[in-house]
Amino acid sequence: MLSWLKGNASSPKVQQLWVFPIKASHRGTHSSCRGTRVDESPYTEEGLEYDRQWMIVDADSHKFLTARTLPKMVLIHPTIHRETGQLEIAVPSSDAPEKGQTYSVPLAHPTTYLANPDQDPSLDHDYVVWNSPAQDGYTVGSPELHAALSAFLGRNVLLIRKGLTKRTVAEVPGVVHSEHLDPVVGFADFYALLLASATSLAELNRRVPATITTTTTVDEEDPISLGINRFRANVVVEGLSEPWEEDGWKQLRIGDEPIEVGFRCARCMLPSVDPDTAIRHKQLPDAVMTDRVVQPLSAPKVCFGMLASPVKKQGGVLRVGDPVTVLESYPRPASGPYIRDEDRTN
Repeated sequence: MLSWLKGNASSPKVQQLWVFPIKASHRGTHSSCRGTRVDESPYTEEGLEYDRQWMIVDADSHKFLTARTLPKMVLIHPTIHRETGQLEIAVPSSDAPEKGQTYSVPLAHPTTYLANPDQDPSLDHDYVVWNSPAQDGYTVGSPELHAALSAFLGRNVLLIRKGLTKRTVAEVPGVVHSEHLDPVVGFADFYALLLASATSLAELNRRVPATITTTTTVDEEDPISLGINRFRANVVVEGLSEPWEEDGWKQLRIGDEPIEVGFRCARCMLPSVDPDTAIRHKQLPDAVMTDRVVQPLSAPKVCFGMLASPVKKQGGVLRVGDPVTVLESYPRPASGPYIRDEDRTN
């Protein structure tokens, strides 16, 4: 049995770390193309190194594209190779998704290798992520890579690397950050980090057999389990004694690194897309999460995972196996979900 199904109730620690280089998000999912699982990762104030630092955009409008309308985006597979300094991107063939080609772009930021980065023709300042101010970014990758992405997605697209301008975390009603935190984010929707509990995931999987009894379409198979990769968490914590303990987190220390938790992550329909096949299941995961409409500001969406920010502007390193210490939390209720500060504004 996979370790994330066991819901191990030992001391909390980091079970998995995931970096998702290319954003392919829909609001509230913090999602992306496939991720790279790592044993350790440096982080900056924008999150794990290389996480959501690239984005696929419409070539004409420069608006980012979402896997909600293009679910096949989850089949694009970027892999971080620090030893070669390259991000390898496997792009499926448009007519045979099981086949395709692999292309590379530098992991290094364009400002480190372009002769005049402020004036380079690859730089634009009008890339759009939701309603946030226009973002600067550099077109990266070969024409062959852009052609392959465009053919697979059925529209003319570009791959861009985030520029140096900081994206401030959007204000959310009721969410008050610690003094001097001033959280920023890469191309992720809301916060730099998404934390998840293996114990909570195990609870969802415990519910699957009793909830999902029949397939919903002829090309779907009832999944044996829900993998954490559906939820695109950066940090998976094991060893919590009960599901949903993470709902009460305010301040954490992961290893030696301080982390501040903002609010719960409300989910859209994208976790229903199997990241291995891009096939959408019409019932999962929402059918096993009906009691997870627990955040008034995002109701009626269900919630899984916690959105968080690093506290240290200079960054640090997170590692699998790091102990997770809860420094401050909301009072545990006698019954019902935790009530966080932001919940009291509704």
